[in-house]
Amino acid sequence: MSEVWDWNMYGTKLKFHGWFINTANEDGDGGEDGDGGEDDASFAAEHSDDEDLTEVSILRAVQVLAIRANFRISRMDAHDWYQSFVIYVALEGEVQEEGKDLVLAGPCGILHAYGAFCLEVFTEDLVFTKDDKGSSTDDEGSWGGHFRRGWDVTEPDEVEEFTQTIYGGLGRKLEITYLVIPEAVETYVEVRLNLKDFSSRSRSVYGSVKAVAIDYGSKNVNLFSFERGSSLSLPCGSTCILPLGPPAIALPKGRQYKLHIEVDLRVITTCDSQEEDKNLKFCLDCSRRIRSEERLELPRRIRTQKREFDGDQVEVKVIWALAKFF
Repeated sequence: MSEVWDWNMYGTKLKFHGWFINTANEDGDGGEDGDGGEDDASFAAEHSDDEDLTEVSILRAVQVLAIRANFRISRMDAHDWYQSFVIYVALEGEVQEEGKDLVLAGPCGILHAYGAFCLEVFTEDLVFTKDDKGSSTDDEGSWGGHFRRGWDVTEPDEVEEFTQTIYGGLGRKLEITYLVIPEAVETYVEVRLNLKDFSSRSRSVYGSVKAVAIDYGSKNVNLFSFERGSSLSLPCGSTCILPLGPPAIALPKGRQYKLHIEVDLRVITTCDSQEEDKNLKFCLDCSRRIRSEERLELPRRIRTQKREFDGDQVEVKVIWALAKFF
């Protein structure tokens, strides 16, 4: 796989998935009965019963599996042939351990694999060097605080995993592992907490939500990952949507239902200096299609699964973009 250094091919569109909690409202997901709006119903009525409106959208995609480095990074952007996403922002007080995968905050959409896939890294004091062939050395050339590297991802005709290493001066190294998926299903995940309403009590959440698929091998995609010391405060009220980063994953066609969502969350409720710690842990198997758990909200197909925990509920939605509308 060849490296690419032409950076003029990229557009200026930049998307950022920030760290925040969305508070759901009454209209948040199309009604309490789970149905879409009137526009969806009227659109579907215009199509014959024989027409399959549920065929998923297929595209050539890159799925980032892991990034690790032995130096401190403040931010990373990922670029494909026409769009850019912020995929990592260092949180205040965050400790980046050498050899440990970084907790990514994106991308918030699917990275396309129709040209080059590129990584742009920002850090306060990095000195990065390269020779005339584009390989790294410690002897000549330098960029302070910012560097980027790209690779051609148009070649694989089957799902293939790549690990690329970027070397910098002073023994610094960054390693990225990603899949190139020639036929990928565009998939999104949403996790909603429906908790008992303790308006007078403060609550926070930490833990993890992971997407596991056959072609991800021994790796998985961390959709949500917070330690207890950096737990997220929940808004007042009983319902909220977790800020997943990334919320979008690419799954190989034909195996789009070979997907598991692993949830391991802990909700801390504090009242009068007393803490209650509840574990919400389960694994959802999305390996086969169950139409009774699905609904159409054109141009999307949504599968919803729920788990109850002593009056509290975790609701997980897996959302597929439909080909008919692209």
